[in-house]
Amino acid sequence: MADELEKRWNKSYATSAMKYENDKKVLNSLQNKKMAEKSRRKAEQMHVPYSELVFCALMCSRIYSAISGYITDCDETYNFWEPTHFLVYRSGFQTWEYNPRYALRSYCYIALHALPAKLLDLLFQHKVFVFYLVRMLLGLFSAIAEDQFYSALYRKYGGFISRVWLLITLFAPGMYIASTAYLPSSFAMYGVTIAYAAWLDGSDAAAVFWIAVASLLGWPFVAVIGLPIVFDLLVRKNKFYNFMEYFFIALIFIMTPILLADLAFYRKLVIAPLNILLYNVVNPHGSELYGTEPLSYYIYNGLLNYNIAFLMALVSLPVYLIYRNVSKGFTDIGYLLSAMYIWLAIMFIAPHKEERFLFPIYPFIALGAALVLYIIWRTTAAVFGYFYKHMEKTAIVSITGLLGMYVAFGLMRIAALEVYYQSPMHLFRDVYNIPEPSPVICLGKDWHRFPSSFFVPHSATVRFIKSSFRGQLPQRYYPDSNGTYLINTRQNDRNMEEDNVYVNIKSCEYLVDLDLGSETALEPRYNTKSGWTSVKSYPFLNSAKSKTIARALYIPGYSRKHTKFGMLHLLKRTKLIKEQELQRARQKKIQEEEELHRKKAEQEKLHGADEL
Repeated sequence: MADELEKRWNKSYATSAMKYENDKKVLNSLQNKKMAEKSRRKAEQMHVPYSELVFCALMCSRIYSAISGYITDCDETYNFWEPTHFLVYRSGFQTWEYNPRYALRSYCYIALHALPAKLLDLLFQHKVFVFYLVRMLLGLFSAIAEDQFYSALYRKYGGFISRVWLLITLFAPGMYIASTAYLPSSFAMYGVTIAYAAWLDGSDAAAVFWIAVASLLGWPFVAVIGLPIVFDLLVRKNKFYNFMEYFFIALIFIMTPILLADLAFYRKLVIAPLNILLYNVVNPHGSELYGTEPLSYYIYNGLLNYNIAFLMALVSLPVYLIYRNVSKGFTDIGYLLSAMYIWLAIMFIAPHKEERFLFPIYPFIALGAALVLYIIWRTTAAVFGYFYKHMEKTAIVSITGLLGMYVAFGLMRIAALEVYYQSPMHLFRDVYNIPEPSPVICLGKDWHRFPSSFFVPHSATVRFIKSSFRGQLPQRYYPDSNGTYLINTRQNDRNMEEDNVYVNIKSCEYLVDLDLGSETALEPRYNTKSGWTSVKSYPFLNSAKSKTIARALYIPGYSRKHTKFGMLHLLKRTKLIKEQELQRARQKKIQEEEELHRKKAEQEKLHGADEL
C-alpha cells in the first residue's frame, strides 16, 4: 500500500514538474515575444524614413552655398580667414582682437580650420581651391547638424513638422549664408542645433556638452540659448548633480585645448571667451563703437532671410500656448521656442546689431514656422472638419500654397545675392592670376569687400590707401613664426584710425575700386583718371539707385528694369602696362633676331656641305 502511494506521489510530482517547466517555457516565450515587439516598436520609432535622401539634399544645398556664395561680412575676412591664412602661409592681416594686449579671440578656433587648410594646401597647392574646400567642410558640418536635428524632430513630433522644417531650411536665404560662413556665430549654430537634437532624443549629457562647445569654442553669448535645457534638468527633472557633472566634464574637456592653444600662440595664459564677454558687456566702449541700428533692423533682416516664415516664427510661442491649452501635445517644443525668444529679446535690446548675430537661432525660426503651419492644419481639421469634410484638404492646399510662396521668395532672394553681389569673388579670382612676380595690390574704399589673402598670389602684397573711412583697419602680422605673440603698439580697442596702415597710391601697381558714378576728394573715380587702366571689371549693384523690391528679390523681367549697376574694377597702372608692352616688344625682337641668326647659321652650314 505504501509503495503504491509512493509511486502515485512520484508520478504526480513528475507531472507537476513537467507542467511547471512547460508553463515556464510558455511564459518565457511570451516575454521574449513582448520584448521583441517592444524592441521592434522602438526601432520603428528610432528609424527615420529616407534619412539618406534628407542628408544628400542638405549636403547638396550646402555645397552649392560654399561654391556660389560670397563673404557677406568683412569680420569673416579679417577676423577668421586672415589669421587662418597666416597660420598656413605666414602672411595676412591681424585685427586688434588678436593683439596679445587684448586677446579677445582664441587661436584654438582658428587652428581647427587651419589644420585641414594646411593639409589641403599640401594636396592641391592652390590657395583659391583651399578656400572653397574649407567652405565645403563647413557646409558638411552644417549638413550633419541639420540632419541630426531633422531626425530628432521626426522621432519626437512626427513627419509633418520635421518635413516642413526641412523644406524651410533648404530654401532659406539665411541658411544659404550662415551654413558656410566662417564665423563663430555659424559654428555656434552647428553646436546649438546638435545640442537640441540630443536633448530631444533624451541625451542630456550630450546636450550640455554641445552647448558648451558652441559657447566656449564658438561664441560665448550663445550660452543663454541653452537656458531652457538647464531649466529642464534642474527644475523639471531635478538633476542638479547630473547637470553639474555634465557641466564640469564639458568645461575641462573643452577649455583644456583652448588654454593650451592660446598659451602656445599668445605665449601667455589667456581666457579668450571671458575676454570677449568682458569687452562687450562690462567695457564702457564696447561693440557700440562699430555702429548701432534701430529695432526694425532685425525685422527687415528676418524678412529677407526667411520671408513669411519669419513672421510665423515670431508668433509661434503664443500660438503654441493657446493650442496646448486645447490639445495636450508637443509638451517639449515650448523649450525650443523659448530659446529663440530669449535670444531675440537680447539681440533686439542690444544697440549694436548685425545679420550674423541671428545665425544661432536660424533652425528655431524654421521650427517655429513649421509648428504654426501644423497648428493651422490641425485646428482647421478639428473645428471645421466635423461640418465640412473637405475643409481639411482645403487647409492642406492652403499650407502647400504658403510653402510654395516661401520657396519662391527664398529662391528669388538667393538669386539676388548671387546676381547683385558676387563680383568681388569673381574679380579676386582674377587677382590670383596676376602674372607679375611681386605685385602691390591696393584697396581703398572697398577694403571691406576683400574676400581674404587666399585670393592673392603668394608673392603679392595687399595695402590700404586713404579713403573716407575713419575707423581702425587691420595691420599686417609680423612676417615670422612669432607673429601671433608680438604686440603691435599701433593697434587700439576703441576703433580709432591708425595712419600707419596707409601707403601712398604711387606705390600701388594694382587697385581694386568700385565705380558707382560719384566721387569725392578722397574717393575719386580712379578708372576715369589718367595713369590707370581697367584690366577686369564686373557689375555690382548700386543700391541707392535701385528700387527696394527689385534689389531685395531677383524677379525675372522686373529687377533688370528697376536696378542700376556700377562696375567693380581691377585697375592696373598704365605706366606698368606700357613698360610690359615695351618689354614684350623687346623680347619679341630678341626672339626674331635669334630666329634669324639660327636660320642664317643653318643656311651657311648647308652651303658649306654643298661645297664639300
